[in-house]
Amino acid sequence: MANYKFGASSRKHQHLRPNNLVMWEAIRECIKRGSRKFSFGRTATDNKGLLQFKRSWNPQEGKVHYYKYDLRKNSFLTKSIRVKGFYNEIFNVTPIPVLRLVGAAVYKHLG
Repeated sequence: MANYKFGASSRKHQHLRPNNLVMWEAIRECIKRGSRKFSFGRTATDNKGLLQFKRSWNPQEGKVHYYKYDLRKNSFLTKSIRVKGFYNEIFNVTPIPVLRLVGAAVYKHLG
C-alpha cells in the first residue's frame, strides 16, 4: 500500500491544478511499483479544501478514532483528543523559506 503523507499548494497557482497532476503521477508510479492500494491519509473534518481535493479522487472513506491510554491510571482517558495542534497556528504565520529549512531538517525523522 502507498500512503499520501504531506502535501501543499499555492492559492496563486491553484487554478492550474498542479496537485492533481502530482497526485496522478504518484498513483501511476505506485501502481508501476506494485502497489494496489493508495491511501490519501487522514484529514480533519473541518479542513474543507483538503477534503474536497481528496474526495475528487473518489476514495473509500472511513473514520479514524483516536484513544489515549494513561499507563499510570491503567485506563483510557475520556476526554476527546485534539488532532489539530497549536503548531498549525505557528505554521500559518511562518515564512515559507523558514518552513522549508525546518522541513528539510525534520522530515527525515518523521515516521
